[in-house]
Amino acid sequence: MAAPRVYDRMWSDADREIRDLLEFESSTDPDIAPGKDRASQFNHLACLFIKYVQIFKKLSATYDQMVHPQKRRVLKLLVDGVAGRVLELKHALIDLEGSDYQFFDFILADLKLTPQDIDIEIPSFYKRDNMRAIMEREKVLDALGAVTAGQESDEPVLEREMSLEEAIKMIQIHERARQGRVRAKIMRNIRVQQARSKFMEKAGQQNVEAATIVIQSHVRGMLCRRKLNEMRDREMVLIGMAMPPPPKKKEDVVLKAKKIAESRRATQQQYESQYQAALVATKRKIRDVEGPDIKEEMSDKIREWFLQCREQTGKFPDFPGEADGGSKVIFNPPPPPTAEEAAAEADKKKKSAKGKKSAKGSAKKSAKGKKGKGKKPAEEEVEDKGPKVSAYRGLLEAGSTQFRGDWQENDADKMNVLQKHDAEVIKKLKRAEVEEELRIQVDELMRQELKNLKAAVEADGKGKKGKKGKGKKGGKKGKKGKKGKKGKGGKGKKGKKDKDLTAGVAPEVLYQELVQNKIVQRVPEITLNEIVGSFSFLGSTLQPKQAVPVPSYADVKRVLTQFVALPLGTAAVHAIQPVHVKSCLLVGPHGTGKKSLVRALAHELGASFFDLTPANTDGLYTAKKGVDGVEGMIHKTFKLAKLYQPSIVYIGNASQIFLKKKPKTGIDTTRMKKDLPKAMKTLGLGDRVIVLGTDSDPFASDMKLLSSVFQKVLMIPKPDYGSRLALWARLLQQQRVQPNPQLDISSLSKVSEGYTARDIQKVVKAVITPMRVKQQAIKPVQSKEFVPALAGFSIVELAEEKEFDDWYLQTPMGKKYKKIQSGGGDEEGEGDKGKKGKKGGKKKKK
Repeated sequence: MAAPRVYDRMWSDADREIRDLLEFESSTDPDIAPGKDRASQFNHLACLFIKYVQIFKKLSATYDQMVHPQKRRVLKLLVDGVAGRVLELKHALIDLEGSDYQFFDFILADLKLTPQDIDIEIPSFYKRDNMRAIMEREKVLDALGAVTAGQESDEPVLEREMSLEEAIKMIQIHERARQGRVRAKIMRNIRVQQARSKFMEKAGQQNVEAATIVIQSHVRGMLCRRKLNEMRDREMVLIGMAMPPPPKKKEDVVLKAKKIAESRRATQQQYESQYQAALVATKRKIRDVEGPDIKEEMSDKIREWFLQCREQTGKFPDFPGEADGGSKVIFNPPPPPTAEEAAAEADKKKKSAKGKKSAKGSAKKSAKGKKGKGKKPAEEEVEDKGPKVSAYRGLLEAGSTQFRGDWQENDADKMNVLQKHDAEVIKKLKRAEVEEELRIQVDELMRQELKNLKAAVEADGKGKKGKKGKGKKGGKKGKKGKKGKKGKGGKGKKGKKDKDLTAGVAPEVLYQELVQNKIVQRVPEITLNEIVGSFSFLGSTLQPKQAVPVPSYADVKRVLTQFVALPLGTAAVHAIQPVHVKSCLLVGPHGTGKKSLVRALAHELGASFFDLTPANTDGLYTAKKGVDGVEGMIHKTFKLAKLYQPSIVYIGNASQIFLKKKPKTGIDTTRMKKDLPKAMKTLGLGDRVIVLGTDSDPFASDMKLLSSVFQKVLMIPKPDYGSRLALWARLLQQQRVQPNPQLDISSLSKVSEGYTARDIQKVVKAVITPMRVKQQAIKPVQSKEFVPALAGFSIVELAEEKEFDDWYLQTPMGKKYKKIQSGGGDEEGEGDKGKKGKKGGKKKKK
């Protein structure tokens, strides 16, 4: 089979690239290190970022299609390590640029790459590896009748009563129309019959040869015109002036590739179940067959150790405790230190003693030096923001080492055509587990045997010394008992701080309660690929001229994938990520796809979805305090979100929670203002929970309170020309509109400037009705048909865009970006130094 070898080569290439990058990053060569200016540092970090993204895509595709269960476990280490490294470099770029959006168009052009090369799609195995839990959750949601997020309630249509005259008139109209259709059909049949009779009369007068020539000429003309039209259509598609026709199912290469991928995923599940069964069977066999011999061998070695210690010291030794490793210390004693190691240890102790004496003096000198630096003006040179030692380096090195040691040159694996599990590797793994389990059992038996031996020896030599020793031991135990009381008191205090409002309630009961209150919801089947958007090809050119970086839809999806999908997708990445993004707020005009982005992320991750929108929770948990109040609602939501990870807590109109003034009428949107920040503090590393908010009117909120809850604020703009062009093409293709010269998508994209994606979608649905689709053969769809429908919607005005830009510049990230663009103290470190300098100056004045 060629396919396994292909993925093995991809894995080998990616591993080689990872080792090269790790060596490059750890190099101290000054010629390799980036310069002190921001441009060179950005280029350095951006190139590393792009390289790691390419490796991640390669490893993700390999992991998705590899069927060998043991190889996939080693490969997962590299996938997680590279994903974490991508996050590290992303946050380093954010610190350097002061913006969540970075534009790589110039760098991609230099590297001869396309925008698709850095486009990260959410790996399907994030959801597939957790499919069993997702299926169980869906069954529970079906049984409880959970609502679907974004599902619009069907409003009853109010029908007006019709008068008798209007009813008679409508019946007359329909009856006359019916009679007209019948009459037209009769007349058409008469004309067809007359034409047929004339043709038969004329055909009877001609000979066979003349008739054959007429038929041939018509057929040849028809074939020629068909060939010419096909050539013209292919040329128009080639130069990008027409949409390509939908491929036939039998000839569609994409569908064939999807079928092959699905078949390999099915094989993965089959091999995985076989592997799990082999683990259990192999362990049982080793325990039953080799277990008695292993226990006997361990017991003999421990008894031999007892006798050796008695011969050397004259008494039986103390058995090592379980915390010290138990009999592991006996089987594998640490090697005695050499003379050189002993001398080095003595030198270290001397140096540490000298260091403690001189610590006070050096601290004073460093404090003076810092004050002096604070007085100097900020220089143009920028500190290198790239992480010096990656938190994921150990993960990458472990995965690379296991691959090279176990699989790269494995001859047995090369003969494994079907790529099933390796039985020898399982035996090696399970033998170590069985030995560890049996060692613990043997340790318990040997401790009892040693106790009996000591008791027998002490019974032969009773005396006064033995009695005194017992008295002393009893005194020590009494003292330890007092310490234990103190420890209990300390634990009691901690328990009061971390109180659980629902300590005695089963999670299933809480889940059912939140489902019934429509806080836990199902997610519609929508993916990020359905949210169409193009790459920002002029981002680097336009960024210096804009007050706020304006991303394209492709940039927005890429950033959300990095902030949400990569950390939540796997626990290994989330546990040691450099910057823990707990929350993110999506801000932009109505209809820009903010809610769709949140639901697409939840669907592709298979995440639990909790809706805490003020309008959704209005009238729920109205008590002032306790479990039945807002505090209880938030507590239950976050408790279940941590339990059923990964989870997304969605808050629509999120900024309304932090209004400066409580609304006098309508819904009280500020109920969660106090309790939500407290709940956010409970989220730590390892809790794969993120709070995603959306808002289209954040201008009246308290920026300080808003920033305390939402770490990231992402601007979602209206679609640019490229995004509108892709959106029109996708929507028309979905509605089965046939391309023709009278349908100019480029003109529609220009005419629809200022309209949001939702407006364009509504226009297409309003114009392209099922009846209009059937009429295409007679009356092709024209561009001008969409103009009246577009006129019924209002565009996003420039004043509204400026209002969003001004508001964004008041956020912490906006202030940092503005400061960097103005050439001020652009780094957080420099800002801190400046503050210290000012404080120092004030003290001197005093």
